[in-house]
Amino acid sequence: MYSVRRQIGMFVLLWLSASQVHVSIAADNQTLTNGRTPCHRGVWEVELIAVEPVADPLTPAPPQIIFRRPDQSEVRVDCFLRDNRTWVGRAYCDQTGNWSWRSTADQVPAINSEGTFEVQPSALPGKLRQHPLDPYQFRFDSGPWFLHIGDTGYRFLTDTEPLWQEYIDQAAEVGFTKIRTWFCRSRGGVEALLNHDRSGPDFDYWNEMDRRIAYALQKYPHIQLQLIPYGEDAGELNRYGDGDSASQWIARHAQARFSAYPNIQWCISNDQHISPVPGKRVVAPDIINRIGRDMRAREPWSTLITNHQRRFSGYAFVESEWSDIVTLEDLDQVAGAVLLKYRKLSSHPVINDEDRYGIYRSPLHDRYYFRRLMWASLLSGGHATYGGIESYEPFDGPGGTKGMHGYLTSVKEGRLDDGAQDFKWIHTFFRDSRLTLVGFEPADELVGGNSLLAKAASDGERIIVYLSNPDSESPEKSDVKVTPAILELTPPPGRYRSRWFDPRTGQWHDSGAQSEIQGGSHHSLTAPFAGDAVLLLESSG
Repeated sequence: MYSVRRQIGMFVLLWLSASQVHVSIAADNQTLTNGRTPCHRGVWEVELIAVEPVADPLTPAPPQIIFRRPDQSEVRVDCFLRDNRTWVGRAYCDQTGNWSWRSTADQVPAINSEGTFEVQPSALPGKLRQHPLDPYQFRFDSGPWFLHIGDTGYRFLTDTEPLWQEYIDQAAEVGFTKIRTWFCRSRGGVEALLNHDRSGPDFDYWNEMDRRIAYALQKYPHIQLQLIPYGEDAGELNRYGDGDSASQWIARHAQARFSAYPNIQWCISNDQHISPVPGKRVVAPDIINRIGRDMRAREPWSTLITNHQRRFSGYAFVESEWSDIVTLEDLDQVAGAVLLKYRKLSSHPVINDEDRYGIYRSPLHDRYYFRRLMWASLLSGGHATYGGIESYEPFDGPGGTKGMHGYLTSVKEGRLDDGAQDFKWIHTFFRDSRLTLVGFEPADELVGGNSLLAKAASDGERIIVYLSNPDSESPEKSDVKVTPAILELTPPPGRYRSRWFDPRTGQWHDSGAQSEIQGGSHHSLTAPFAGDAVLLLESSG
């Protein structure tokens, strides 16, 4: 038989018998409740504890929990094994009010149990969704627009990485809002997810990943973790296609364990050569499509799903119904060309998730290059991701550049250039202007049409312009000019108020005599400071 343990948020009540109760330390009040009532858009879980070890830990038919929401809709979730006796089922608390749950276990019907809990209002942002008013943007379940500023933190979840906490703490300080992270312990393989003979999970490894995801949620609920369960393991992916039960269990267990977390999304694999022609590190598109369909069919909380493939190969799954995000790997996309291309092919958010890195394929002037990349991507109607240290390699010591290190510490100690130095000012721009990019469309034709020099986006009432002001035509080698940027602008008819914003300092500047712009005619405007510049024009009638 089983006993039942309920975890409300991260507050645990363990019923070993009717009279024996053990209580754990409550989680941070800012993220999850510390009592019997979980937070809206938080996580609640129930445990079913077996008297004997589970005979088949990779069973394709685990016990399930059926959750009934306050509106009487039901969600059925698979349980996952936390250890060889403990089944766990989790709920993403997406409605306030009274919930009920009941367990089903065909293998051992006698363990079935049921209960209730009450979800309380909270300020948690919740899961990320495609924005209902703009298919190329994101928003949280709580409503706010999501400003995507990605980072590459592949080994954040890896148990051999000692500085994982330093990494995520400093990533939040820098202004990153999404972290790409995989399940690999080795360079790109996911063999650590299973024991040596592939007959069961490595519980310690999975539980450590769980602990780190929970830490990120508790401290930084606005940061999305893009989980990559198959890493760069083409062999494991191909075994999935061959029907290998352990390979297929990985995705099933990952979803049962992590999908209820509001701060995660899925990327099936990383940097794969997607081709129907067999070869080294090649995965057929049919296999990725099969995994994607399987994950979508199981996904209880509508968590976003995508896949990542090798540089310059585009995205093979634009038409796949399971795919929620167009994920790209390219190079020197400081004009946003690949984002603009895929906006025409898809009605989902488009992200250039790998470009240059701070060490690998580093540009000559990191701070300028990545500032330019981020602004250009946003005004192309897409999104971009930075990469600093060599997070795809195992940790090489506290003074190294491989594995997980804090960005700020690495820059301070001279191990990494300051490529992400100005990302915080992007937040400042949108906060101060009270704008989002919902409804904005790329509009480079308003600023001359040379996207390497000027990027623009407009929603009909407002225009945002980024002037890159490069000193050469090479994205890799160019630095920003030390002279003010000059803008050739032809706005639509109407009157506009203009303000300048310095993307290197976060300071706003008055436009002086050029503060009022008459649309329908050409204007030549000069920024009131040297370097690259952002101009905001707002309709005044």
